[in-house]
This record gives sequence, C-alpha cells and structure tokens, in this order.
Amino acid sequence: MSRGRPRKFVEAEVRSAIVDCFRTKGYAATSLDDLARATGLVRPSLYAAFGSKEQMFLGAMEDFAAGIRQQLEVVTGGASSAHTALTQVFETALDIYLDGEGGRGCLVFTTATAEAPTHPEIRARLFQQIASNDDFFHRLLTRHAPQADPPSLEAASALAAATLHSLGIRARAGNERESLMHLAATAAEGIAALLAQPRATAART
Repeated sequence: MSRGRPRKFVEAEVRSAIVDCFRTKGYAATSLDDLARATGLVRPSLYAAFGSKEQMFLGAMEDFAAGIRQQLEVVTGGASSAHTALTQVFETALDIYLDGEGGRGCLVFTTATAEAPTHPEIRARLFQQIASNDDFFHRLLTRHAPQADPPSLEAASALAAATLHSLGIRARAGNERESLMHLAATAAEGIAALLAQPRATAART
C-alpha cells in the first residue's frame, strides 16, 4: 500500500495556536474560521487532524493543563518548605494567567466552566481537571509538610487549589498583578500556617 501524504504542518505548533485562540476568545465566540486563521489550516484539514470544535477545545484543555502542571512540577522541585512551594506555584501560575493583553486567565477554569452546563463532555473533563489539581496539591503538601494531620492536609490542599482557580478567574477579570500577588502571598502564608498546626490529640475518655 502506498503511504498517505505527509502532513504539511507541525502538530505542536497548531495545537498551541488552538489553545491561544480559545484562551483569547472563549469557546462560544470562537468560530471554525477563527481556528482556521489561527492555525493556518483550511477547515477540512483542521477537521481531519483535530476533529470537531468541541474535540479541539477538549484537546486544548488537556494541552493547557498539562503545560501548566509540568511547569509547576519543575519550579517546586527544589522548594524547601510548603510556603516556598506554594509561593512558587502561585507566582508561576500568575505569569501564565497574565500573559497577553489584559490577562487571559486560565483556559480551564475561566472558559470551560461557562460551557460545562450545556456540554457534558466539557463538564466531565473539567471535573477531571479539578480532581487532578486537588491531587497535585495533596502530593505537594504531603511532601513538604509530612507532620500535618490528615484533616489539615486535606483542608490545605483544597484551599491551595481554590486559590489557584481564583487567581485564574481574577486575572481574566482584569485584576492587577499587584493585587493578585498580594492574594497569592496571603494564601500561601495562611495555608502554610494551617499545615504547621500541631496534630490534634485524642480526647480523654
């Protein structure tokens, strides 16, 4: 059998362009023509390689989340404490969320949430990303605060994830970097203090 014609584009570059397009315009306002212009591909080629608009958005969610998570794993690799690790996470996330004119925020938590009620697959993928973030923070804080009791660790992980989500939303809404950095610093300090609390002692019988 003869081999098919080779693709005339670099897939990683096209996927990155799809992410940028959805981050800039959102899901509903992004048309297939917008995606075609952003990627430099004609619509039939775009369909053939990446599927429908919803499939492209689901792929963009995965690519964006994986890219952020990879950066967060790298920057926290040498952290000496929970406070330092959280500060690095939030500052790195803000660098990403505030890129572009006016700050584009988080593709997952500022775009997917609006589509979740009417797009079951997007909703399911959003749930997966929330669970993945929870797991990331639980692993991170367990590593840096092994002395914390389980309830405090669970609460701290949830607060850290909620802070990350909030930073993405606030960046999209136009909050200034200074105010977001203050929020991040306050959250990191509070979460670290929660983890430093002594283990609860069993009640006397």
